[in-house]
Amino acid sequence: MAAAEDEKLTRRAALRVGIVYFCLALVVEATTVPHFSQFFFTVEPRDVVVKKGAKTLLNCSAYHGDMSPAIRWIKDGQNLNLANTNRRTLLENGSLFFEEVLHSKSNTDRGLYQCEASVSGLGTIISRKARIDIAHIAKHFDAEPIAQIVYLHDTAVFSCRINGISRPRVRWFKDRKEVKKSNNIFIYDDGYLEIHPVQFTDFGTYMCEASNADRSRTSRVVSLRQNPKTDEITKGVAPYFIERPKNTKAVVGSTVVLHCGANGHDSQGKRPGIQWLKDGSRIQFKSSKNARIQTVGSLSLRIMMLTKADAGVYTCRAVNLEDSVDSDASLTVLVPPKFEKRPANVFAHTNSDVMFECDVSGHPPPIISWFKNGDVVIPSDYFQITDGKNLKILGLVNSDEGIYQCFGSNELGNVQASAQLVILQPDIPLPTTPSLYPLVHPGAMFTDSKNLPSMPNNLRAVLVSTRFVTLSWQTPDHTGPSGIIAYSVFWRERDSERERVTNTTTTEANIQHLKSDTEYVFHVRAYNRFGPSTKDATLTVTTDQEVHVPSPPVNLRAVPVSPTAIKVTWDAPQHKKGYITHYVLIYYEVGSTNEDEITVQGTGFTLQNLKIFREYSFRVVAHNQNGPGMSTEEFVAQTFSSTPSATPQNFTLEVSSATRIIVRWEPPPLDKQNGIITGYKIRYKKSGTKQGKTVTTDGNRNNYALTDLRKGTEYQVRISALTVNGSGITTPWQSASTYRDNLYEHNVPPAPARLQVKPKANSIVVNWAPPPTDAKILVRGYVLGYGRGIPDVYQTTLDANTHDYTIQNLQPASEYVISIRAFNNAGQGRVKLETVTTSEETKEPATPMMPPIGLKAIVLSPSTIVLTWADNSLGKSQKINDNRYYTVRYTPLPTNRGRARFVNSTDLNAHVDGLKPNTQYEFVVMVIKGRRESTWSMSVINTTQESAPGSEPRDLTPVPMEKNPLAVTLNWQPPQRPNGLITGYLIFYTTDSKQEDRDWVVEGVVGDHLSTVISDLTPDTTYFFKVQARNRKGYGPMSKTVIYKTPKVTKSASTESSAPGGLSMNVIIIIAAVGVGVTFLIVIVAVIAIILVCRRRDAQRQAALSYKSPNKPVKGIQKDVKPPDLWIHQPNNLELDKMSKSHRSESNMSVATSTMRRSSQGSSDRLDDLPPGMDALDKRRNSFVGESGYPSSGEERYQAPQHRSIIRPKPITIPVDAQPVHREPVATVTALPNGHIMQMIDPRDGLPMRPVYPRTQYNTQYTSTPRVNAGDIPQSSSTKRLHSSDDDEGNCSYGHDVMEDSYTSRIGYVKPQQNLSPYKKPTPPVSSGPIKPRTAVPVVTSKAPDVTLKSGKEDPGLEVKNKSLSTEELTAEMANLEGLMKDLNAITQQEFEC
Repeated sequence: MAAAEDEKLTRRAALRVGIVYFCLALVVEATTVPHFSQFFFTVEPRDVVVKKGAKTLLNCSAYHGDMSPAIRWIKDGQNLNLANTNRRTLLENGSLFFEEVLHSKSNTDRGLYQCEASVSGLGTIISRKARIDIAHIAKHFDAEPIAQIVYLHDTAVFSCRINGISRPRVRWFKDRKEVKKSNNIFIYDDGYLEIHPVQFTDFGTYMCEASNADRSRTSRVVSLRQNPKTDEITKGVAPYFIERPKNTKAVVGSTVVLHCGANGHDSQGKRPGIQWLKDGSRIQFKSSKNARIQTVGSLSLRIMMLTKADAGVYTCRAVNLEDSVDSDASLTVLVPPKFEKRPANVFAHTNSDVMFECDVSGHPPPIISWFKNGDVVIPSDYFQITDGKNLKILGLVNSDEGIYQCFGSNELGNVQASAQLVILQPDIPLPTTPSLYPLVHPGAMFTDSKNLPSMPNNLRAVLVSTRFVTLSWQTPDHTGPSGIIAYSVFWRERDSERERVTNTTTTEANIQHLKSDTEYVFHVRAYNRFGPSTKDATLTVTTDQEVHVPSPPVNLRAVPVSPTAIKVTWDAPQHKKGYITHYVLIYYEVGSTNEDEITVQGTGFTLQNLKIFREYSFRVVAHNQNGPGMSTEEFVAQTFSSTPSATPQNFTLEVSSATRIIVRWEPPPLDKQNGIITGYKIRYKKSGTKQGKTVTTDGNRNNYALTDLRKGTEYQVRISALTVNGSGITTPWQSASTYRDNLYEHNVPPAPARLQVKPKANSIVVNWAPPPTDAKILVRGYVLGYGRGIPDVYQTTLDANTHDYTIQNLQPASEYVISIRAFNNAGQGRVKLETVTTSEETKEPATPMMPPIGLKAIVLSPSTIVLTWADNSLGKSQKINDNRYYTVRYTPLPTNRGRARFVNSTDLNAHVDGLKPNTQYEFVVMVIKGRRESTWSMSVINTTQESAPGSEPRDLTPVPMEKNPLAVTLNWQPPQRPNGLITGYLIFYTTDSKQEDRDWVVEGVVGDHLSTVISDLTPDTTYFFKVQARNRKGYGPMSKTVIYKTPKVTKSASTESSAPGGLSMNVIIIIAAVGVGVTFLIVIVAVIAIILVCRRRDAQRQAALSYKSPNKPVKGIQKDVKPPDLWIHQPNNLELDKMSKSHRSESNMSVATSTMRRSSQGSSDRLDDLPPGMDALDKRRNSFVGESGYPSSGEERYQAPQHRSIIRPKPITIPVDAQPVHREPVATVTALPNGHIMQMIDPRDGLPMRPVYPRTQYNTQYTSTPRVNAGDIPQSSSTKRLHSSDDDEGNCSYGHDVMEDSYTSRIGYVKPQQNLSPYKKPTPPVSSGPIKPRTAVPVVTSKAPDVTLKSGKEDPGLEVKNKSLSTEELTAEMANLEGLMKDLNAITQQEFEC
């Protein structure tokens, strides 16, 4: 007692000390909470342009709390020395002042400057780059004025451009006098002078002057003169450009002017009109003066407040009645860099990985670079730039702490943003992330090492590749009182200090992104709530070696050189890994399904005979002596456009009135357009004349009305399509005549003659024809109506010249009703209706890729499968260097068990977890790259491993037994998640529910039975029951406890069966049955003895007659032997015929007629369907010799035996004492599930045991002691059919898995044997007694106090000792014995021939 009290006091004191230390640790932690420091620039330098010798200032200022950061300056990447000069001064706030700016060949202040701010113990930041430019102007003009000769009222345009910093200002002079703006003179900031229209006073000499802060320059002098050739005007002159729009770059938010000027006079003396198109569509200008897009001067295009959407191809079209001409230019909108996402401060532990995210937008796309403490970050295996923008640091070490900056730069400038990385020790929790489990248990400082887990077991590399390793391990032998909550996997290169870590709650991990042919050291550490394992499991693995193939070629470029040719160039790979034998240029037309390739010896090739105005994708693979290397990323280029090579389709003419003809057409075929269709040129004339007129429409139109024609006149019309390269092939001339009379409107118009609709996904194209002309009714317009399911929900009014319309913004796959009616002043005419369904929305087809190959599924655990595959497009290296990724689809089988799930991977493997145990899954994978994707690969199927049942048995229900009040039947349902084949159940019951589970009484149920009987319970007692399922992997959770109370049982009721009055009828019947059985056995023994004596006499007689047996004699038999054992002294070649289950119930057994050859000694004939361990002397039901035997069916059993010649070999005598001594078996009678005789296997030595008594027609089951431990559950609940082959007479081979699969040999139970004769009613089992007296071993039955493994359901045979046979049953048994005697008579009639 004293020792116990001392131990309690010691524990209490330790607990108090632990609490104190824990509280102190919390206080210390609270006072040293890690935090981020505020450190940033308040002012950064900006670009300046300064005149040589002038003063200038670069501003810079940084902030860090109360401490002033140290400032220094960097010029062109080098530290700027300010010590020995008074010309440059560092001001107190950090700004750099220049007293005099120098610029000479030997010394110049021109360059890029950065401000660097540092704080000791924290880090360094650098500002964005600022440029100092020296003001200058070029010596020569890029564009000077050109002399022009124009007609009066034409347009004159002069340009003046020269490079300079800053941008030069241009002034114009006419006749040495400065030109001012006026009504017809327009001066632009970009150096253009435009005169429109030219008046007589505008003729003269012109020059320009460009100037900036450096100096001014004057252009040459040119003249503007009048054209004296006026006769050309009367003939008509087609338009021609005097100024074409030029490709322009402009900054977003600025104003740009696309200049365009054209002259020319048609036959009517009209000047050409100017039209503007953007990307092939005509620009509709607003009349407002404040419109953002408008025309100025001679209809040049001005766009104010530029947006990114304004970028595109603009076309200037000059049109008159003679012809039309086009000229296009591209507008590029430049956008300076702008942060879309800035990097954020990060807390991290050593050995972990961090990711700094950074996203910068702009045009051209900014180039992103990273700096740490002012030094550029060079990408490596541990410092990776992902997606070209994010910085990922792997395996953090303490030296990685500092300030990281993201820079984004393009031609308009650069921006920067910084973030701080703070490295914490492993025992300090991350402030920004709450800990799921306490890192240190409150009693960890005083915890016993027994509470900590041991190291994980059996750490191994399941899968090793060039770039990844899959590890697996088992739970520690000792998990501690709290169980394992997580594992940490550490890995590093050998001889490297940088170690990485990943955490998992499973017993496997897939480590990605390793280096090939590199040795790695792995450590696995287990954690419970008390801390980490006392020791780490360690493993060293070397990744596979990659094939030495070249890296991808660099600087791939593709430039179009003509409408049918593209020149592709590249540079050699950085890592050739040998000598380059050749290159393979792979290309395809974007949208097609086939790739072509060309072998090239150099570093460039020009592809000819390509399609006009088509996009092609190119990539290059270098080959060395080991094979193909890695491919470059794809580069897309487009061939130049050209004039259309086909005419417009469906060209028709439609006369609509006496003065109007409507021209209709459709675009040329897509593969013949050869560019963007910018318009259509329509040429028309009177029949029989040469002079005609030309009109040009927009590229998005498909009809045009020719108006102001003469009545009753025939006209000829033709049309051609236009691109920026000119007009294509024209159609043949078509003729149509206008009406002679005008139309009237005293009545409403009739219905339109025709209505056609062409549905698309989100629109419907409607075409109609005007009403018949014979009515001579004037049509002033049309009313188009449409609605979803019903007409005229929406209506649109169109003019009389419009005969087609496109209805936009419709729903796909929907039915619409279209209506059209003509109207005039008299009203609306009759309606024409059409019903149409829009098509389904389809995606733009993308070029497919080849699917992955070699898909493998490797099972790691009950919930995890690792998939690996190969990608043919990656070459032998199988290394991914582009933005492709893979999608894995996996589905449980059969497919109705669950829906498909998907997982993405950026590598050639995927770790699929969260699977269901013991479930078959089908896996497929596809590759996706941008808009391109492959089809699904060939599927692979695999099944996850089994695991312990995941849920408890359901619906446990106790049911009382009517005839036995002290027994209860328990019924239940299997677990919802068995996770494998259920091999048994454990029944727990007790009268005290507060007891621990190990103190409850346990009964075992073998197999998948869902019911059992618990007997010998105590009357009037409350019992608590629960059940637990088991499979090969272990035990599942227990079910909910159910309560059952046994009823009260009176004393008289319990002793009723033992009341005095003599023997009961049941006892008398049992005694009679036993007597008959004993008598029957004695008769069998006597018959067998007579047979043996007769055979021995026959053998002696044959020996005397010198008869030679065909079988080989058995050597080595001693003469002085003991009397033979009746079961051993038999002919050595007797055979047991096949026992078939056909035409019988499962427990019935038929004896088939033997058709097998007799086996001589040493034969290897196979005997099928016989139990293992049965030798040749023991494999029989009836004794027979010769080639034929008895019929197999019961109906033929009593037929007379056939006469045959009998060959009797010499018998073999084996001494009785030569037989091995085995443990005495226990005989029970049972019905075998497969109808075969089971041979006993002694569990002590695994050897078969020979029965010591004659066989009967009952299946005799031999078992050892049936009582087993509660956990001794067999692996299978079914008995396999085993085949035994005789390699030598008297020897036999045993099935490999007899002990594993025949659990009936270890379980004590009794089942009734069904009758084997078709003529007899089912009878209860009768045990066969041994031929010699011996001590009987009782059959063990289930009782409540015993903790034994039960066989499952209670069989009626278990109550055989308590039940008695009725008179009818006894009569049936006697009939059965009579049938056996008849069988014996048939045997003796055949055998007794002595």
